[in-house]
Amino acid sequence: MTAVLACNPHAGHFRADRVARWQAALEAQGHRVTCLDSLVYARDPRAHEADMVGIVGGDGTARMVVEALRRAALSPLLAIMPAGTVNLIAREIEASGTKAKDGAEDGQARAHYHGLIDGQAFLCCASVGPDSAIVARVTPERKARWGKAAYVLAALAQIAHWPRPRLAVTVDGQPHEAEAVFVLKGHFYAGPWTLDPAARLDRADLRVLLLPRARRRDIARLALGALLGAGRERMPLESPAWRRFSAHSLTIASADEGPVPVQADGDIVGQTPVRIALAGGPLRFDARLPPQ
Repeated sequence: MTAVLACNPHAGHFRADRVARWQAALEAQGHRVTCLDSLVYARDPRAHEADMVGIVGGDGTARMVVEALRRAALSPLLAIMPAGTVNLIAREIEASGTKAKDGAEDGQARAHYHGLIDGQAFLCCASVGPDSAIVARVTPERKARWGKAAYVLAALAQIAHWPRPRLAVTVDGQPHEAEAVFVLKGHFYAGPWTLDPAARLDRADLRVLLLPRARRRDIARLALGALLGAGRERMPLESPAWRRFSAHSLTIASADEGPVPVQADGDIVGQTPVRIALAGGPLRFDARLPPQ
């Protein structure tokens, strides 16, 4: 097998010695391995010859590599070596390999469906509202310096000036109003927590959570429910006002004068208005994390 390791040396937990061990392990199995910087990955012809692509970085790196593969109409086997801040994709793969919910045996590739934001790939989650405003406060420099704590500090800084945008949301053709929108592909959100136990990468749908009101106490209630709900079939502290949907597409627009930032997989990827849809076909992710 021909393998390419798409490496982001600027990822928060990148370590060259771990990459070398992974490369050596693959070469010991008889594979031909090439290491490429993820920033130039899409422009290197060797990337288009790979049977397997190992993504060495965080969720943002994975999103960038998947988008490059999608544009080139390539579908190699994918693997993740987590080296980013939160590493949701690695957590999803590890959980699916452990629980084997889809019936696959350990060591086999699993189909993982992903989403598109205005035609650009996202893998695990997206949001518009106070949550995305917090992410907009996290600069790459702060994330590199403080890691996950950068998001906590951004949330604390936002408390005094809490945004409550009015959003016009259309879910599979049906109109709704909300102040916060969460679009969930994977089971996990912002770490080992979940906002929707029904959200899974191997499901061919988008899970949508609408909060009609997103006051400080509403977001605090949502966060506490996510903290307490790990491993449960139902999220605790659920408000009867919240609305959940299984969908294939939605649009989000600001009903106020200004646009609202849109975050995906922990990074700002644009602003409203935005269209989010399920991608046409699944990715093939290896269920095994690489040797550490």
